[in-house]
Amino acid sequence: MGLLRRLDAAARAGFPALFTAFLIILAAVPVGIPGMIGAVALPCVFFWTIFRPAAMPAPVVFSLGLLQDLLSFAALGTGVLTLLILHGVTLRLRDFLVRQPFLASWAVFGGFAAGAGVLGWALQAVLGWILPPAAPGLHQFGIAVGLYPALAWVLARLHTAMRRAETAL
Repeated sequence: MGLLRRLDAAARAGFPALFTAFLIILAAVPVGIPGMIGAVALPCVFFWTIFRPAAMPAPVVFSLGLLQDLLSFAALGTGVLTLLILHGVTLRLRDFLVRQPFLASWAVFGGFAAGAGVLGWALQAVLGWILPPAAPGLHQFGIAVGLYPALAWVLARLHTAMRRAETAL
């Protein structure tokens, strides 16, 4: 029984990262929507950093950002830096955000998504020595803010199920 409990605890601890990686890979399917990969990664990292920070440490966020960069063919490091900054700021504000109602956390996420879009655009401009078009960043912002309620609803149900399983032990 001890082995099964350890496997269950390991699966619950790894679930947020694996589910986020699965969604990033799923978003990489070519459907013609620019910014979809980043738009899926941002809400997941934001949500799990607030509600399960132990399951979303900085090395995991780094790996998710690297996966995002590789799948979106972006300059290596742009997604990593963006997700790490989002993770760090969210972790710093976690005590405040965990007590907020959904609309307030959605508004805060909207600000973070706008900042991530601007940072991604600026990094592309600096690394490529050109002014990239703003449309992909705006698409990523719009999709991320639009997806957040649906993703937060699903992730909240998963988080509640994991919390119930932990208290049942």
